[in-house]
Amino acid sequence: MDIALLEELGKWEESVSPVATGDPLWKLHAYRVSRYLLHCCLDDIRDAAPPIHLQTADQLRRAVASISANLSEGYSRRTPNDRVRFYSYALGSVREATVWYTTVSAHMPSGRLAHRMELIAQVRRLLLGMLNSVNRAGAATFRR
Repeated sequence: MDIALLEELGKWEESVSPVATGDPLWKLHAYRVSRYLLHCCLDDIRDAAPPIHLQTADQLRRAVASISANLSEGYSRRTPNDRVRFYSYALGSVREATVWYTTVSAHMPSGRLAHRMELIAQVRRLLLGMLNSVNRAGAATFRR
């Protein structure tokens, strides 16, 4: 993750409720990046010009929200196989978010779209690392 993106993430984290940041899950970098991506996604939907069709906006929001939801679910699981299952769901949502962002690309400035794609790529890299780590700990082998 580049320095500018880390600074941006740090600045955003200052605005997040202590209730959220006090949860042990907050230590998981992939979770924090995915939550920031969701924050950005909601801004993108609000600021889209022309406005994004309601159903398309909902699909984008749901795909992005599903990333952090599945990360949090997997983080709370005791067995490696359960963690792999939910982290794999999160990875699927990352890939779905890529498709939906590509779909709405005409509704946002190219620089903003590139930024969102970089956030998505960062979450994908982190998730793949997490999946490999859990697999080394004894889960059934994950196939990309």
